[in-house]
Amino acid sequence: MKKRINIYGIVAAVMLLAGALMPARVAALDLPDEDLNYMIMYKWGLVNKDAASAVLSLRSDGNHYYAKLSARTLPWADKIFMVRDTLKSTMLREGCLPELYTKISHEGSRYGRDVVRYERNGDEVTGYAERWKSKNGGPVTTSETVLHATGRTVDMLSVFYYLRTLDFESMRPGEVVSMNVFSGKSVEQLTVRYDGIEDIKLGKYRWRTFHLSFTFTQNGKVSSDAMDTWISTDATRIPVQLEGQLPLGKVRAYFTGSPSAI
Repeated sequence: MKKRINIYGIVAAVMLLAGALMPARVAALDLPDEDLNYMIMYKWGLVNKDAASAVLSLRSDGNHYYAKLSARTLPWADKIFMVRDTLKSTMLREGCLPELYTKISHEGSRYGRDVVRYERNGDEVTGYAERWKSKNGGPVTTSETVLHATGRTVDMLSVFYYLRTLDFESMRPGEVVSMNVFSGKSVEQLTVRYDGIEDIKLGKYRWRTFHLSFTFTQNGKVSSDAMDTWISTDATRIPVQLEGQLPLGKVRAYFTGSPSAI
C-alpha cells in the first residue's frame, strides 16, 4: 500500500496481523440511511490545518446497503496535490458482506478505476478485479486479476459498516477481530483491536466512543502504519474520528456533526 497523502486511504484504512483471534460478536443493529460529513486535517511541524473534506453516505433497500465515500482536497491543498476520490460498495444487509466494490480516483496527474465483484462459496471468497489506469492524460491501461481468500472478506468501505455492527459491549480491551480485504490487485489481512471506551472532544462536542486500533499486513508483513478510529457508543455508531501517521506528518479525519446529528 502506497504511503502518501491519499484521502480514500485515510477514511477507509483499517487493521493488522492476526494475533489471539477472538470470534466477532455482532449486535442487533440496523444501519440507517445517512450522510456523514468529515473534515480531514493534515499536521506536520507548524502546519496544522484542514486539507480535505469527505462525505460518507448510506442508502438501503430490503436486501442491500449502498455505501459511498466522496473525498476532495480543499482549494489550498489542490495547489499541492489535488485529490478527487470516490468509493462505492454494494453490500448484503446481513453481515455487511460486499458484492460489488468500485474505487474511482483522480490523484494529481493519475487516474484510476478499480472494480471488484465478489463471489462466495461457503467460506471461500473469490474477487474478480478489473483495473483501469492512466497518467498525465496518457492512454488508459487495463488489467484483470482474480483474488482468493478464506473467511470474512470485505472491501475498503464495507469494513467500516461491519465494524459498526460489532457488539463491543461484550468485548474486553485487547480482543481482536481479523478479516481479509480485497484492495485493487491484492489481498491484505487486517485485524482490529478493541481498546476500550474513551471520551474525546471534537470542537464544542464531547463523544463517548469505542476506541479501535488497526493496521494492514500483506504476505505476513506489515504494509501500513497503525491507525486508530473512534466509533460513538450511542445507537448511531458513527465513526467520529480517525487518525494515522504518514511518512511526513499525521492525518486526522473528524466528524463535523453533533451527537444528535442523526
